[in-house]
Amino acid sequence: MVTIAGSGMGEYSFKNVDVNFLDYELIFCDKNYKTDLPNVVKGGFKEIKEQILQNLDKEILYIVSGSPTFYSGAILILSVLKKQNIAYKVVDNTSSLNYMLAHEGVSLVKTGIVTLHGKINLDLENFLVKDYTFIVCDENTPSLIKEATKFLNEDDFSTTLGEHFGYENERFSNPSLDEMLNNPPKMPFSLLLKKNYKSLANISSEDTIEHENGMITKTYKRHISLQNLNLQPNMLMWDVGAGSGSVSIDGYKRYKVKSIMFEKNEKRTNMIINSLKKHKIISAKLHIGEASELYKQDKTTPERIFIGGGGAKVINELDYLYNRLADGGLM
Repeated sequence: MVTIAGSGMGEYSFKNVDVNFLDYELIFCDKNYKTDLPNVVKGGFKEIKEQILQNLDKEILYIVSGSPTFYSGAILILSVLKKQNIAYKVVDNTSSLNYMLAHEGVSLVKTGIVTLHGKINLDLENFLVKDYTFIVCDENTPSLIKEATKFLNEDDFSTTLGEHFGYENERFSNPSLDEMLNNPPKMPFSLLLKKNYKSLANISSEDTIEHENGMITKTYKRHISLQNLNLQPNMLMWDVGAGSGSVSIDGYKRYKVKSIMFEKNEKRTNMIINSLKKHKIISAKLHIGEASELYKQDKTTPERIFIGGGGAKVINELDYLYNRLADGGLM
């Protein structure tokens, strides 16, 4: 049988693991753990996973940091054990999530959970959607959040930083993103964001989006187009000839997609920026200039493309744009 146990927070040790170590033939753990126990095999996750799966005829203990069921590699091993109908047991322990919420007096029901540890993209389905957002962090997290929230005001969310949970020098503080960028938190750390604004309706009326006369995709056309694009959360959509930005705005609000907008008219781009701020749009970018030049410079691969304008140059390059789509993409 395989037993997966969490070691809790703090230093890499077995002191908080509530099991009888003598019951196990093999004990697996990360290479950073300090222990004098016999029959301990240390290594990286891929190596440990392979060795566990090769020794399923033995009594195995796999020790992971924090909680085994909270953003842990153990979840991948558990899925294999379930598929192969192999007996297992989970011995849970305190996670940074539970520790942070207990300290702040916040309900899990009101909290979205996002991991940015080793990742560069936010899960928009869970980021600043509920009252609170808990973030599993790495050293790049503050800069990623800063970029994703550039159209939010400074007071649209407040931040609690928790550093070194379980260590003697653990501490809680409330820095701004700029303060964290200037004075980076010490790993390991976690963030809890409190959302301080109410989201507007998912379908935006035309009078809530700044636009020149006629330079907006009408509400019913906008949503027929968005539906026909078969959008899924976290997809990347290019909005070519963005005009008022209404398609990208409702693409995020209704479907939680990321958008890159291309618009050359300076007056319209200022209107787009104002509307992005008003509607609290996250993970959006705006390229200002000739669309047919700018999308050739952009290195991203869109999964969806909406063409609302751009003139004859864009129309003449529909084949080019179609070929820039990811496999299975729609335009």
